[in-house]
Order: sequence, then structure tokens, then C-alpha cells
Amino acid sequence: MHFATTLFAAVLALLPSVQAEIPSGNWMQLDCYVGYVYKDGQLLDTNHNLHYDWQLTAQACNNNYASSVAKYSIGRGRCIAYTSDGLNGADWWENCKKQAQNGWYDVDRITGDVVINGSPYKAYDAEGRGY
Repeated sequence: MHFATTLFAAVLALLPSVQAEIPSGNWMQLDCYVGYVYKDGQLLDTNHNLHYDWQLTAQACNNNYASSVAKYSIGRGRCIAYTSDGLNGADWWENCKKQAQNGWYDVDRITGDVVINGSPYKAYDAEGRGY
């Protein structure tokens, strides 16, 4: 039992060094925040503060990265990087902004499929965040 405890402690001690290998400014889990959301020219937000949008996150992730590089996780609600270097934060920020400006649609919560039911949502303000 003492050996297992010592081994576990040694493994935990190595974790920060493994995480430190991710390049500065890169993230492993990412999401999009929006403000001033509108559809068909009508403002939908009563609260104009930036807020998390899982459907925008899903589409920004799946539209900008090959599934071997990153994919949206329904369970986590984030874009998950599959590369050891993560994803560049500045690129992700820009991807969220562009997707928000160009528009995004509803997403089926079970299948993750995009549901096009009219005009897309758009936002005047957006940013990407990472962890």
C-alpha cells in the first residue's frame, strides 16, 4: 500500500510539468461568449453582458477544426482539443467572433446536429475563452 501511495504522489508531482508543455496562449478546452444577439434584425438579448453560448461554441469548433484536431463535446459544453499542443487562443477568439458575425443555428442537444430553422442568430459582440 505504501508503494502505491508513493507512486501516486510521484505521478501527481509530474502533472504540472506535463501541463507546462502546452505552448503559452494555447488552450485544451474552449468556449464562445456572446452579447447583443439578434435574429432577423431583432435584438434577442435583454442582458447585453457577454454570456456563454453552447450552440455558437459547437459550430465555431466543428466548422473550424478537423475532427482529429478538435471537436465539440456535448457533455462538457466545450470545444476539446485533441492535440497535445492544444489550440491557439488568438485563433479561437477570432473563430468565435467570425462565427458570431456570420451567424449560427440551433443545435440538437441529443445528436449535436445543426438545425436550420430560418435565419441564423448573429451577435454584435463575441469572444473566445479557453482553459
